[in-house]
Amino acid sequence: MKVNFKLRKGKKTNTILIDFRLGRDNRVRCSTGMEIKIGSEKYWDSKKCKIKIPNDISNYHIINEQLRSYESEIEEAVIKLKADGRISNKTCQKVVKQVLKIDDPKEQIDKNKSNIVLDYFDWFLGYYKINNSSYTKKPLTRGTLKTYNNSRNYLERFLKEKKINTFKFEDIDQEFYNDFINFGYQNNYTRNYIGTTIQKLKTIIAHAYEENVHNNKEFKKRYFTKLEEDINHPYLNDQELIALTNVELITPLENKVRDIFLIGANTGLRVGDLVSFLKSPKLIEMDGKEFINLKQIKTGSEVLIPINSKIQNILNKRDGIFPAAVHQNIINKLIKSIAKKAEIKEDFIVEKTVSGKKTKQIKPKHEFISTHTARRSFCTNAYNAGMPPYDIMVMSGHKSEKVFYNYIKASLKSKATKVAQHPFFD
Repeated sequence: MKVNFKLRKGKKTNTILIDFRLGRDNRVRCSTGMEIKIGSEKYWDSKKCKIKIPNDISNYHIINEQLRSYESEIEEAVIKLKADGRISNKTCQKVVKQVLKIDDPKEQIDKNKSNIVLDYFDWFLGYYKINNSSYTKKPLTRGTLKTYNNSRNYLERFLKEKKINTFKFEDIDQEFYNDFINFGYQNNYTRNYIGTTIQKLKTIIAHAYEENVHNNKEFKKRYFTKLEEDINHPYLNDQELIALTNVELITPLENKVRDIFLIGANTGLRVGDLVSFLKSPKLIEMDGKEFINLKQIKTGSEVLIPINSKIQNILNKRDGIFPAAVHQNIINKLIKSIAKKAEIKEDFIVEKTVSGKKTKQIKPKHEFISTHTARRSFCTNAYNAGMPPYDIMVMSGHKSEKVFYNYIKASLKSKATKVAQHPFFD
């Protein structure tokens, strides 16, 4: 038994095919529904039947994982057919089609037009994990899929508590909306977490509406909005970053984590992009200066970030080599103790709405530090240093000034000082 994948080159796109063989008589060859853009076919490994690393394909890891999953599921199903004595070319074809779900997209959508919200949610996640989303024009990223799954699971827990066995799109109204929020408050979720859950659910409802699954327009009304609030998450200023740079650390892993965090604090890269870059660092030179060059996983946009003296110092002490990638969970765990050693431990207050009530959480500042603090520090320090917001956004990947200004943690005095520099106040 062999489960191979091959690339069929086309004029507009390259399609990944499956070529299943079992002896002489049983062969199934069809499209997996997954595609690689024109120009990227050079990254296809025909021997290993997967996409090579590095490459310029933003969702390559999803495609590779899906191919391995297809291979495993098909082999398992065919072994069962053998055990049951039901092997034939017809049954093999049926197994492959069931695993790949290769029906026409419109037919597949029709099959899921049950009008049951959780069923449609499951279809949406499975389909757009490997197919281009109508909103982003590319498959959903791993991080986005995780957020959607959180929203789906929140809804499932809500329905279970309310003892609702069948929940249809027509059942969505203002009473449901309010109960959905109150459920989050009762379970100690933050306002922003509930808001993100509502946002993703609203996307599912809108998608189903556009596909004529339902005619319920409640999601378009003004009340059906995403809850959100600006939380004063900390950033590290220049002096604190210097303290982090100079602190003496014992283990190689601590040194690696510290250097990765500092690279993030001097580039503004999302942690996923930073870890991906460190797996296969790529620099380009322009006008005698080196730049980090990559495509952002979330947006697909290409960025060029200049290497500053602080990053160069990290490279110099490492013989010109970037630190190897470390999983973000390890970074999040160690960076707190490293910051504590750097004496970044004055009390810090984070205010946010939990269970529908404003709360204040007071802890030493190092306990609030995470991988995201590095990105926030870059944006805020660059803004405080006078870099125009648009130039920062080009590197950070923020798409709107509203999001950017909510994101940076510049003080009121700093913002007022910048406003005062405008010619209007001369």
